[in-house]
Amino acid sequence: MIKKTKLLFVLLCMNFMVNAASMQGQPAPSFNLQDQDGQVHQLSDYAGKWLVVYFYPKDDTTGCTIEAKAFRDNYETLKSMNAEVLGVSLDDAESHQAFIKKYQLPFNLLVDENKNMSRDYGVDGGMAFFSYAKRQTFIINPQGMIDRHFEDVDPSSHYDEVYTALEGLQTVHASQGGKNESKIKPSEVTDSYTVYGDAWNYADVSSNNIAVVLTEPNSYLTDNSIITGRITRVCQKQGCWMILADNKAGESFARVDFNDHAFLIPKDSSGDAEVYGKLVTKELTAEQKAHYEAEGAGQLPEISYEIVAYSVKILQ
Repeated sequence: MIKKTKLLFVLLCMNFMVNAASMQGQPAPSFNLQDQDGQVHQLSDYAGKWLVVYFYPKDDTTGCTIEAKAFRDNYETLKSMNAEVLGVSLDDAESHQAFIKKYQLPFNLLVDENKNMSRDYGVDGGMAFFSYAKRQTFIINPQGMIDRHFEDVDPSSHYDEVYTALEGLQTVHASQGGKNESKIKPSEVTDSYTVYGDAWNYADVSSNNIAVVLTEPNSYLTDNSIITGRITRVCQKQGCWMILADNKAGESFARVDFNDHAFLIPKDSSGDAEVYGKLVTKELTAEQKAHYEAEGAGQLPEISYEIVAYSVKILQ
């Protein structure tokens, strides 16, 4: 009996020490798991986005809490980089719900009770009576490939590793013909707003709602100003333009161009915004109208006004 106990102990220790072979450079295995609220998540749901999938052993334990809080505190920065975060462990939905509520986690936690996803990603650990997901992280690019596999994770410094890696990967990805994710970088992030493009230094610049601007457009064709409104649509291909409207109904609206793609915004951006830029007249060809409508712009008039933006402040 003692020998069997010692053997089990040795095997368990070996399981702790051995890591799976790196999956870096391989297609990310597909998954189909529910989160803490029963919502199903699949890899295909994140096509076109960067995805940070981090596996961890147990809800509400010391290292896992440190790691989760770091992702929580920097979640908006990752979102601004067109990246989403998913945590994965073998805990059930009730455990995940409690963990999220206790630490106000803004991202979803997937329930991998049967270890299906953990096995596919090579992070299943433990023995029959003590199973867990090893603490490893995968950065999946918008084409579904694993661009970075972190096999050794220190919870206290891991977010910094992820951010640095993601920034570098996006730069390389863009240079190799990616979708310009490297341009989706905020110039300022606060609890109240996120700024894209030039730094927001416009304290003395006049500000008016888009509805007011469009009633007297000639007054805004010469000088830059701040035009306020609500984001109702964003280009779903690159995040390279948005529609700024006076309200949800959008009786008054204009397409906003980010200074000829000098910068981009996340494709899921929404809510109130302030735009520093200039109003210009725009005459669309039939091809341009069809192109913008295919990207989600809706029915744009052939002759209208457009805003050339140098800076966009999206309010939280």
